[in-house]
Amino acid sequence: MLPITDFLSCTDVLDEFDSLSYHQTTHAKTYVTGLAAGRSKTVTGIAREVLPAGSDRALNKFITEYDWDEDQLNHERLEELQKHGETRWSQNGYIVIDDSVIQRTGKSLPGAGEFYDHSEGEPVWGQNLVYAFYTDDKTSYPLAFRQYEKANDEDEEDEQETKYDLAREIITELEEEVGVPAGTYLFDAWFAHDSGLIEHVESHGKDWIGPLRGNRQVTYANKERRVDALEECIDKEEREVDGETYKIWTKTVPVSKLGEVRLVITEKVTDEDKENPVKYLATSKIDAPSAHIIRSYSYRWRVETFFEDSKEDLGLGDCEVRDSDGASRHWHLQMLAYSLLRLGPESSASERLVSKASSLRSQLEHGLKETIYNMFSWVRDQPDRDLDGLMEDIDHLFLHSEGSL
Repeated sequence: MLPITDFLSCTDVLDEFDSLSYHQTTHAKTYVTGLAAGRSKTVTGIAREVLPAGSDRALNKFITEYDWDEDQLNHERLEELQKHGETRWSQNGYIVIDDSVIQRTGKSLPGAGEFYDHSEGEPVWGQNLVYAFYTDDKTSYPLAFRQYEKANDEDEEDEQETKYDLAREIITELEEEVGVPAGTYLFDAWFAHDSGLIEHVESHGKDWIGPLRGNRQVTYANKERRVDALEECIDKEEREVDGETYKIWTKTVPVSKLGEVRLVITEKVTDEDKENPVKYLATSKIDAPSAHIIRSYSYRWRVETFFEDSKEDLGLGDCEVRDSDGASRHWHLQMLAYSLLRLGPESSASERLVSKASSLRSQLEHGLKETIYNMFSWVRDQPDRDLDGLMEDIDHLFLHSEGSL
């Protein structure tokens, strides 16, 4: 791995943040640069590869001991995103509520436990984070998160916050403190199952869309039945939505614990040898066309891309800090790295449209190019060194960045 001789330019904006002191800003730039461009995303690895860091001791203190407020940092991150047209949120945007399990091996990591991982289809050992994620037709980025921890014993279970509680807490923050204008929340079937969460969204004047489980009770033609049983006795019509063919049936019906909702039963038409799971989309948008509901719900997949990018490329699951506050700071800085890469370098309109709405791959590639450029700039700025001496120093840089691997 190339030694990183300077901070990525996208971190320059941190100089304007009030939540960090001068020295803390330097540490934050180090950490974000390491998450975005380094190979190892741990404190030790970042300090080793990002040469301006100096030592891992100071960087570790920044994560675990220094006095700074990660919540204030997060609010400043969101404020910065609103200064740029391409990342500015709007009423037409969506807020996705979802959780992700970070698979780990350490038993002493904060909040670690056995959680069901939907992507694996089985329980795994790890840490469980509940996220709110903003997305629209031009950008996507995380808004906030909470860590879900299981109770240690039966005596704590009554006081333990559920994932539904954490989701409501996040929604309250976004609506009453941050003021995110997005008009619609998107849930998966697990979060949409909680009527209290739905009521909390509606209490703030916002709409929601989420799939029902097949056993959810609905009332149609004066008869209460499971929604999957209803699907078997209705006739769906084929319609085109954004170039894809769907079989669709829609009505406004009473749903157990949710009241009157718009129900869209939809099945995407593909090759006969492929499975076509039927979705039972429910929404508070009673008058919205079915195509709008299907199209809107497709934005929920963006959060899965965020989880994948964050785990594979930005160190979401690489924090080895045993302190819960330190782990929280790592995850906040990871969101910061993701967002600053979203702001990224100037590029063509088509490149921005594709990259900002999907994967971070192009921004990460730019970070690597910038790292290489900084390396060559460092070489250029040594005009008085002979070639042998310069090559010896370069070898030393590589040994510094790889010595502990």
